[in-house]
Formats: sequence, C-alpha cells, structure tokens
Amino acid sequence: MTINKDEQEKEDTTEKILQMTNPVFKESSESTKISTVVAELKRLKEKGEREGVHEKAVVVSQWTSMLNILKLHIAEQGIKFAEINGQVNIATRGDIVESFNNNIRGPQIMLLSLAAGGAGLNLCGANHLFLLDMHWNPQLESQACDRIYRVGQKREVQIHKFLMKDTVEERINTLQQKKMKLADDVLSGSKKRGGNQLSLADLKTLFGVQ
Repeated sequence: MTINKDEQEKEDTTEKILQMTNPVFKESSESTKISTVVAELKRLKEKGEREGVHEKAVVVSQWTSMLNILKLHIAEQGIKFAEINGQVNIATRGDIVESFNNNIRGPQIMLLSLAAGGAGLNLCGANHLFLLDMHWNPQLESQACDRIYRVGQKREVQIHKFLMKDTVEERINTLQQKKMKLADDVLSGSKKRGGNQLSLADLKTLFGVQ
C-alpha cells in the first residue's frame, strides 16, 4: 500500500494531537466549556458582592478529572470551593455540607461528582446547579439536581446545563429525551423492557453509526 506525503503528514499530526504531551491535555489548559463555566461562576460571585446576596452553586460532573481541572481555574479567580466525591470520607461529608450550607464566609462553590450526588445530600445552601457534562441516564442528573431543591430551600433554584454543539453530547441529549419519553410511557400505562439499559440502537445513536 502506498501512502502519499499529505496522508502521512496528516497521520503524524493526528498522532501528535492524541499524545499526552500535547498541551491541551494539561489540567491548566482552559477549554471553551471550562472558560464558560468559570465566567458564569465569576458572574455569580460578583453579583453576590454587588447586591449583598449569597449566591452559591453546586457544580456536578460524572468525571472527577473534569472537576480537578475546573478547581484550578476557579481558585485563580479567588472563589472558595469545597468538594465531595467518592474519595471524600463519608464521615467528613456532614461537616463539609454544614459549612457550605450555613457559613456565609464558607465555600461559594461545591464540586460534586455525579455518583456522590445521588447519596441523599442536602445542599440547599446553593441556589444554582451546573451540570458540566451529559449522562445517558437522565435520572442520575435529576437526582443531582434534587440536591439543591430540598427541604429548607427558600430561594428560586436555577439549573445550568452545558452542552457542546456538534459533539457526542448532542446525541446523548437526544438519547436522554428518548429515555424520558420511555419513562413517561411507563407511568402512563405503556410498558417496555430495557429502560435502564443501553440498547444496540442507543449505542448506534451515541456514536453516529447508521
């Protein structure tokens, strides 16, 4: 098989892009999504300082590595944060939650992994929730949103969902809508097996395979 020069250069460039030495893989690199999220968090911080209100937000991702990247950038903005994920001891979570909910001078941001967000946490000290990435099961995201919409919440709750155009996230969003319709059908009397599983058709949708 003969490979021309242009094809070889393209292949070499692709390999370099995927190497971990590529600066884009550094935690200090700021993607479009990260910069947008940080800008929104900074806006909430400035609003709180300007109006004398205590705007707090819970930021949720299914990837702790994503949260690790984000916290580098929010720390640069001087924003106080706390975090709860699978590596945080359950015995210490109560104190973290108490400080976040009730300490005015405490953390303004709670970084929360999606898995830990379904553990019955009450984070009513926040009135904003940021969903950084899409999960194919919309019920998990709903559980995370319920963390701030709990008993004791006295303010209007706002959910911010970040979706990158022309990426797999759009297909995951379509899949979420399909799952939600299936759930509605079950509640309305229709019944279909496999609602909590990814079917072959679902996988084809996610990866754009016909």
